[in-house]
Amino acid sequence: MSDDLIGGCLGKTNTTNYQNCTQSQEKLNEDMIKLTLYYIGIGVTALVFGYMQISFWVMTAARQTKRIRKQFFHSVLAQDIRWFDGCDIGELNTRMTDDINKISDGIGEKIALLFQNISTFSIGLTIGLVKGWKLTLVTLSTSPLIIASAAIFSRIIISLTTKELNAYSKAGAVAEEVLSSIRTVVAFGAQEKEIQRYTQNLKYAKDIGIRKAIASKLSLGAVYFFMNGTYGLAFWYGISLILSGEPGYTIGTVLAVFFSVIHSSYCIGTAAPNFETFTIARGAAFSIFQVIDKKPAIDNFSRKGYKPECIEGTVEFKNVSFSYPSRPSVKILKDLNLKIQSGETVALVGPSGSGKSTTIQLLQRLYDPDNGFITVDGNDIKTLNVHHYREHIGVVSQEPVLFETTINNNIKYGRDGVTDEEIEKAAKEANAYDFIMAFPNRFNTLVGEKGAQMSGGQKQRIAIARALVRNPKILILDEATSALDTESESVVQAALEKASKGRTTIVIAHQLSTIRSADLIVTMKDGMVVEKGTHTELIAKQGLYYSLAMSQDIKKADEQMESVSTEKSINSVPLCSMNSIKSDLPDKSEESIQYKETSLPEVSLFKIFKLIKSEWLSVVLGTLAAVLNGTVHPVFSIIFAKIITMFENNDKTTLKHDAEIYSMIFVILGVICFVSYFIQGLFYGRAGEILTMRLRHLAFKAMLYQDISWFDDKENSTGALTTILAIDIAQIQGATGSRVGVLTQNATNMGLSIIISFIYGWEMTLLILSIAPVLALTGMIETTAMTGFANKDKQELKHAGKIATEAVENIRTIVSFTREKAFEQAYEETLQMQHRNTLKKAQIFGSCYAFSHAFVYFAYAVGFRFGAYLIQAGRVTPEGMFVCLMVWMQRN
Repeated sequence: MSDDLIGGCLGKTNTTNYQNCTQSQEKLNEDMIKLTLYYIGIGVTALVFGYMQISFWVMTAARQTKRIRKQFFHSVLAQDIRWFDGCDIGELNTRMTDDINKISDGIGEKIALLFQNISTFSIGLTIGLVKGWKLTLVTLSTSPLIIASAAIFSRIIISLTTKELNAYSKAGAVAEEVLSSIRTVVAFGAQEKEIQRYTQNLKYAKDIGIRKAIASKLSLGAVYFFMNGTYGLAFWYGISLILSGEPGYTIGTVLAVFFSVIHSSYCIGTAAPNFETFTIARGAAFSIFQVIDKKPAIDNFSRKGYKPECIEGTVEFKNVSFSYPSRPSVKILKDLNLKIQSGETVALVGPSGSGKSTTIQLLQRLYDPDNGFITVDGNDIKTLNVHHYREHIGVVSQEPVLFETTINNNIKYGRDGVTDEEIEKAAKEANAYDFIMAFPNRFNTLVGEKGAQMSGGQKQRIAIARALVRNPKILILDEATSALDTESESVVQAALEKASKGRTTIVIAHQLSTIRSADLIVTMKDGMVVEKGTHTELIAKQGLYYSLAMSQDIKKADEQMESVSTEKSINSVPLCSMNSIKSDLPDKSEESIQYKETSLPEVSLFKIFKLIKSEWLSVVLGTLAAVLNGTVHPVFSIIFAKIITMFENNDKTTLKHDAEIYSMIFVILGVICFVSYFIQGLFYGRAGEILTMRLRHLAFKAMLYQDISWFDDKENSTGALTTILAIDIAQIQGATGSRVGVLTQNATNMGLSIIISFIYGWEMTLLILSIAPVLALTGMIETTAMTGFANKDKQELKHAGKIATEAVENIRTIVSFTREKAFEQAYEETLQMQHRNTLKKAQIFGSCYAFSHAFVYFAYAVGFRFGAYLIQAGRVTPEGMFVCLMVWMQRN
């Protein structure tokens, strides 16, 4: 808006030869004083409203981004397991980091700048229509072309952005899968294979990214081409109206309309880069809000359903049939009928694929059956509140999931409000108390990521303690000892037998020797119950259970013979148990491991450029195009200044000739913009995408070849490392991408502006340069503050990413133990810390923007007043003054 008011003011200035007579000199002085006062008023306005528009919008964006992160994470945790079966866990983690960051970029201060551009366009259009509607309408005739090109490229960029994000999500899924299973990957020497799999997804994302960079720059080039064409058309038609004697069209009118409409059109150009950001944000938001808006069939946060005061634990399956969503044609359970009395220990046995694990997943209501129903104490579990119902179930699985915290906190995840006494009691019942107390930090000992610091038997007993602290009415033991060595198995089995007393216990066992004492053994095959009874009864029947038992006895005998023959060849090798190995590991407590502030060496641009030395030609060509683009605005400013002063000549032939020349120059500048932007998009885009791919490849490779102990550090958790791959490396792309182009353009623009200013008026130039350090200081303060806040934000988001990754990877355990709210609360607490940093950043960002924006107008006020003095003193020409001022006005 301020620029349009200035355009109107410039149109009122007397453009006669100010150096010819005293009256003209006095008129010049009067006009310059008016402009000076206008600029001071505009500067004060910009100071107040500039702060408000930036700081308020940044704060608004921070709140919205925080809310989106919370709602996305909440929606993910609310989904049923059926939904997780159909999506890639690694992709979800990438969505929570990279995609939401792109949304944040598109809903902050750039919205304020868009409204500012809309205001500029509206006021300029109004001034133009009031002062000269014919010229204004002709000027606006090219607007449909600008709008159409923006719309077309916007659709293209949205499509490419969606494809790019999907490709990076798949790459992130691979990284998350590999890093979370790093011990297995290293054990099988599969690093190179996984690196190739990760890089393959990066290559596809790179190709999409290059196409998107070209489309983005073509969009900008098209806007500037049409804008410059509009300038040429407007100027040529305006001069034609004057020369033809059109009523109401004077030199001042044409200038007022010209500058007002030009600033209106220019606002479209300045808004174009923001439209690219909005387009990318829209593409990212599509997948985010798909998850947020999805209503799960089984809502883990639902408050609906019956909440019985107590549950006895009588379970019955009635004609239950079920098939997994990924394989709907394969029936896993077929009309299953089974009743389990309260307090009974029932074992489910059978060959692999018989439906044992599916049965207990349906009992937990992780899925709903396709047909039939399941009742607990006579109530269909679909009618029960899912959260309340699951709180009465305890689960110990074959591969227990421990979270990266202390033993104490892991057991606490079993139930809300559990006391230390209850934790110790549960540990004793699980036969875990003795080994826990043997650690120097006892219950405050960290277990490591996924319990990596514990042996298999220790992890299992901690998991049993976590299940027991719930005091569940129904205890599910899913092959809880099958992955343990003989020594650990006997200890854990004793703990399980102790834990099952007084509870309805359902056991899935691979080793039939562990379930001989069960009250009821149910043999399953092909999703149906084929026989049931006690161990003695089933052996007597000599059916499927008998066959399984006999095959295990034969296998066990073979293993014993092999063990005897092998013992002789290795009896000279000293052996130690897993427990003794674990006891030798250095103990890590919650106090001993903290997030460390690591002092890292600064990385020079030269080191970054070395990574793309093979693409030096692309960088050089992109830079040359940026330099060419940087010359446009200084030349533009000279033309503007000449337009203001060209009416000193009253010869119509000369005016017409000059108008045609300047109009053609505008068109040529438009072509230069289009071509240079295309070249930048092609070559900078290629170099930037190759750098990003190469850095991700090298970083991922470096991670996979680290010592396993490196992954035990909390700073190097799976969530933290995938966040680095997703966010940090993407930011480095600016070192060779579009940001370098902008810096090169600005440097060229600045250099030419200084040279041209010195040529046309060295005293005016010195005045302008004398106030430049104030703006530079403001920029330095803003940059320093923003860098500090960015580092803090990165640390907090890294921690939030770690929590989110751990939750999503272990969603079955979290759902089984109804810990969704606990993880959601931990995630929100981390976001709150990052949110506070952003609110502080908004104040500094808004203040620096307002001051630098307003200070420019104050500088113009001084410039116009000082320029008038120099003209009166004969030390600069009117054209020289306007060139010096316009070359800097166009820059700002």
